[in-house]
Amino acid sequence: MKDPIFINAIIKKGKEAKEKVSREFSVISLEQLNWKPSAESWSIAQCLQHLIASHNSYFPCLKKITAGDYRMGFREKYSPFTRLFGRLFKDQLQEQVKRKMSAPKKIRPAASKMGIEIIEDYHKNLDTFLQYISACQNTDLDKTIIKSPIIAIITYSLRDVFQFLIQHEHRHINQAIRVKANRGFPNENVL
Repeated sequence: MKDPIFINAIIKKGKEAKEKVSREFSVISLEQLNWKPSAESWSIAQCLQHLIASHNSYFPCLKKITAGDYRMGFREKYSPFTRLFGRLFKDQLQEQVKRKMSAPKKIRPAASKMGIEIIEDYHKNLDTFLQYISACQNTDLDKTIIKSPIIAIITYSLRDVFQFLIQHEHRHINQAIRVKANRGFPNENVL
């Protein structure tokens, strides 16, 4: 079903994510951006890079959908698990972490340090993602089924994709904010 109210709510949540990043990380040093609470934890930069990689993995499919060139294959049309996978991802990728998960290798952030431009890169990437979502105003969100760009046997509706990706967005921004709030976080506020 076409659902402009849902699309607008998702876009609003996306804009809230962008505002949160601007508010929390607009004045941050390179050291702070790349600081990690532990070797196994992610830095603020890695959280943002992970979100960029996650969005990018969906862009080819979203580009086809918004251009009117998307055609569902056999798996998308007939998978009996589409609704199950959608519910599963929405449940696992909640904004508030129920349990920690490992990111798939394809969208894991780099281990190396990143430059301060990662914040601007994130904003541009999120803007592109929100433009794709906005362009789906007249798309049947429930009947448009896509396969996961990470695990090709998994399918879910476009509605579920938008919902769990925006939850995922806030999940990792909240993670980055927790890094900043950590007691060991470097105390400088100079670029």
